[in-house]
Amino acid sequence: MRLFPVFLLVVTMAVAQAQQLDVEKMFEERNLGPVTEMLAHGEYELVARVGEAAVEKGLKAPEWRIMRLKALVELGRIEEALEESRKALAIFPGHFELLMLRHDFAKMLGQSDVAAEALKAFNQVAKAKSPKERTAMETVMLGRAALVLGADAQKVISQYFKAAQGKDAKLEAAYLAEGHLALDKDDAKRAAEVFRAGLKAHGETAEMRFGLAKAFGTSDREKAVENLAKALELNPNHKAAHLLRAELLIGGEKFVEAEAAVQLVLDFDEQHPLAWSLRAVVAHLFHADAKKVAAARTAALKRWGKNPAVDHTIGRCLSRAYRFAESAGHQRKALEMDANYLPAKVQLCHDLLRLGEEDEAWKLSATIRTEDGYNIQAHNLGQLEKEMNGYVTKSFEDFTLKMPKRDWPIYGERALALLREARAVLAPKYGLELKRPVLVEFFGAQQDFAIRTFGALGGQGMLGVCFGTVVTMNSPGSLAHGRNNWESTLWHEFCHVITLSATQNRMPRWLSEGISVYEEKQRDPAWGMPMDATFREMTLDEETLTPVSQLSGAFMNAKSQEHVMFAYYESSQVVEYLIEKFGREKLLGVLRDLAAGKRINDALEANVGELEGIEKGFTQFITAKAKGFGALADWEEPKPEDLNPFDEGSLANYLKQHSNNLPAMRKFAQQMVKQKNWPEVLRLADKLIELLPDGYDADSGYALKTMVLRELKREEVELAVLRQIAANSSGAQSTYLRLIELDLPKQRWAEVKANAQRATALNPFLVTPQKALGEANAALNLRDEAIAAYERVLVLDPSSAAQTHFKLAQLWKETDAAKAKRHLMDSLALAPRNREGLSMLQAW
Repeated sequence: MRLFPVFLLVVTMAVAQAQQLDVEKMFEERNLGPVTEMLAHGEYELVARVGEAAVEKGLKAPEWRIMRLKALVELGRIEEALEESRKALAIFPGHFELLMLRHDFAKMLGQSDVAAEALKAFNQVAKAKSPKERTAMETVMLGRAALVLGADAQKVISQYFKAAQGKDAKLEAAYLAEGHLALDKDDAKRAAEVFRAGLKAHGETAEMRFGLAKAFGTSDREKAVENLAKALELNPNHKAAHLLRAELLIGGEKFVEAEAAVQLVLDFDEQHPLAWSLRAVVAHLFHADAKKVAAARTAALKRWGKNPAVDHTIGRCLSRAYRFAESAGHQRKALEMDANYLPAKVQLCHDLLRLGEEDEAWKLSATIRTEDGYNIQAHNLGQLEKEMNGYVTKSFEDFTLKMPKRDWPIYGERALALLREARAVLAPKYGLELKRPVLVEFFGAQQDFAIRTFGALGGQGMLGVCFGTVVTMNSPGSLAHGRNNWESTLWHEFCHVITLSATQNRMPRWLSEGISVYEEKQRDPAWGMPMDATFREMTLDEETLTPVSQLSGAFMNAKSQEHVMFAYYESSQVVEYLIEKFGREKLLGVLRDLAAGKRINDALEANVGELEGIEKGFTQFITAKAKGFGALADWEEPKPEDLNPFDEGSLANYLKQHSNNLPAMRKFAQQMVKQKNWPEVLRLADKLIELLPDGYDADSGYALKTMVLRELKREEVELAVLRQIAANSSGAQSTYLRLIELDLPKQRWAEVKANAQRATALNPFLVTPQKALGEANAALNLRDEAIAAYERVLVLDPSSAAQTHFKLAQLWKETDAAKAKRHLMDSLALAPRNREGLSMLQAW
């Protein structure tokens, strides 16, 4: 079908020559469109030949040459394209698009003198043509030239790219120019809006879909993959789309598939610099072969020996694999080739932050802002630096902690103590001696955490991230109060410090996350990730359970947040299986082999046996766990025909025949709660506990039972059930607070303290557990701990300051009379009629 325009071209040309008629214009109008479509669909060889034929026949439209030049570039024939651009400009002197193409080709080859000459010629012809006479395409080219000459990006958008869209709303080039400029400035949100507008105005194109894929690349993987697939459907030979796909595959540790995607580009262009750059990345991460890395990098620089994009690309991809030091080295090489190459400066800035070299990073960020006022990442980092200048920094031999000023008195000491405990436990366990302090930063606002961690807004739901010897955390007072345990998260992230350091950051994500979740549970049985109903269902689903050899992809290719959480859970279960089956020393052997450069599957086979056997054994291990969870229960949802929604007794009748059906039992329990039939609800709660004794979430029989017992005022029984929940759950905030409420009047101080600590591990900014800690520690004669708790209460609850000062006066009296008296006077100043305070003052 695609040969028809070429056939038509030859026939029409013959007719035109024979009859000497002026039909060239008609011919071109009819055939330029179809050939343009061929170019858009990736038929580069055919377009190049058509363009060559048009030139030989002397066709007048410059578009024939432009399309041929673009096709030659896609085929990797850059030198040929550059030479033909010279010839084309001899025929069409001052043609805006031809001049910009010549500039671009010269830049690809590193011929800066030719590029400068083309730009100079462009500038001269641009001055000779008034704005009113310029076409929409010429306006776009003017904008591109202005950017090369250092014009302000925002002005270029408004004066050129938007103006071009106003002249021709359907001009694809106008939207592509604006969208890719936004991407260059890390303004992904704006880029997505522009590409969407372009699709609406112009219609579907591979270039527009590719732009959208890049715009979503760091924020929405599903949309990125979807748009990338559409781009390749429209143009199966779209080189940039294949390379973006290769990058995504590398991120998912699918290295063989990534190499195949790269090869598709090299089949067209055997010297493509970015294709060889990605091949170098694969050689580094997958083959761990320094010679292959060097050979691929050399091939990437063959076309232009000082192309900064080569080392920038290699480093950027290594940075995503947590090889920050290596990435920084590549960014410095890129800047040696071109000291003004901004992408390398931006990436180096992020790498330095992740390496803990903050002073150099902030200086570099300021330089970028001076050079490029539109760069979003540099702007965000500038705002972050201002915010962090107000943070408290506490430096010790083993740790440096940074956090908002309001945070340090509330949980700073606890964070330091927990980190030191983790270091004392985990470093010897994994045979590691940390030789530098670990930097841990807490951020009061989620957006600050995101910018510091990811370089951009986003990352909602993330609590902490480790880069090696740098950890970033959301402040426990800033996100999801009472649901996420910041202490278990901090332990988890410090475990990453140990394992990443032990392997020199050469470990797959699944193993790193799996060990951290596993070690959470070793520290506290209530931490970590227990089997639950969701994990049970996903484990027993063969499509969801991922083979060990592909587990990192379970994080990268997760369909939903639920699937991400299951990837964490499954990874931790693999670690548990390996330790139980083969012993901890074998796992340490795997880590040592990873540090030496072995691939994970090779390291596993060298230490614990063939991968096929490991996967088979693990599947049996985790499947048995899933089947054992609620083994007595019937998990099947009742079918619609089994229940009559108009018959209130339908559910009760169904349960008579299916007495162990969990879904039906839960629905029936809800009915009974609405009817306040507490004896029946209590019976159902006990039955749920019998069927699911290891389930402690909000839908469990235990939660239902405590609610009923509270209604029935059976306090002692409620207390026992509450204690069971508290011992087995790290996120049961309402349970901890209820236990404090019940235990305080009875002066059960050990229990009060335990649950107050559990509550503050979820949210240390809550006043009630902090006051309870003060009372319990004072009663247990733990004077220093009691003082620390009451000092936190002073910060958190100024309304009770009089009483708190008085308690602190009592606690300080025996060891520091001056402090005690100051607190007493502060108390009396706020409450002058306090008889106990006055008596204490008189007895001084």
